[in-house]
Amino acid sequence: MKTLKSILVTGANSGIGLDICRHIASRGYQVYATARTATDMEILAKIESVEPIHLDVTKPKQIEAALTQITSMNTGLYGLVNNAGLGGLGAFYTWSETELKQLFDVNTFGPWRMSNAFLNMLVESKGRIVNIGSQGGMITQKYFGPYTMTKHALEAYTEAMRGELEPYGVHVSIVQPGGVVSKIGPNSMPGIIKRLKRAKPPFKEEADEILASFEDPPETGEDAPESASNRKPSDPSIVSEAVFHALFSEYPQDSYLVGTQWEGDRVLNALLKKLIQANANPQHNYSRDELIALMDQHIDQYRSSKQE
Repeated sequence: MKTLKSILVTGANSGIGLDICRHIASRGYQVYATARTATDMEILAKIESVEPIHLDVTKPKQIEAALTQITSMNTGLYGLVNNAGLGGLGAFYTWSETELKQLFDVNTFGPWRMSNAFLNMLVESKGRIVNIGSQGGMITQKYFGPYTMTKHALEAYTEAMRGELEPYGVHVSIVQPGGVVSKIGPNSMPGIIKRLKRAKPPFKEEADEILASFEDPPETGEDAPESASNRKPSDPSIVSEAVFHALFSEYPQDSYLVGTQWEGDRVLNALLKKLIQANANPQHNYSRDELIALMDQHIDQYRSSKQE
């Protein structure tokens, strides 16, 4: 039986998932990496300390088979990284019910299925669950609605699950990436184009403009400042480092916001706006000085609990 802790990573075929597997395996840990195609499993099998597993997080029978396979390896299971996910943009009315259900089936119900299936092993090892969320779990904007709905749900799931499992020694964290170099964008593009083409008046003109922008994207340069039209995706290693900390640090954080400063500023400003709006009611309506004092109190509490 291996002495190092074993970790299961879903959606390990490319991008963030593949980088997480390499990052953890390079440090000598046993990694069980899930993928859906034989080609992807062959790639994973070539990485030292990585055991590929055929698994689709929407297929209960495949999850059950993965549980049997890992149990038979006699390594136990210390960590579960719920990374498998789908992307996709489009106005709400252009999504079919089937498409919307598929998005939730992978992004929200997938982590729920996986965590339930491996719960006994994780409790036995007093291990960790790390959900790969998104900065879109805290903010949203038009056309991102369905995708960010799934990530908002994952935020709630993570927080509630943490409360349920902490008494049993299992910590649950969420990593919230901004834009990351991966295949999720290209893989979701056919669906995005399909939904834009479904647009009807009075929404068709705007949809056609977006479609045209795909054919003739605006010129941006590396030296140009980052903006909504000039995104600068991060390397997946920033996610892998956060996941590694969440898995193995003695004091894991509840959440890890990762990405560029522009992305982080966008999230913080959106959360501050919500705070101000929530405060603007007769029951609260703290003064500016009271709000600052309250924020200082929370900062002090966070710093006193942060051991690393």
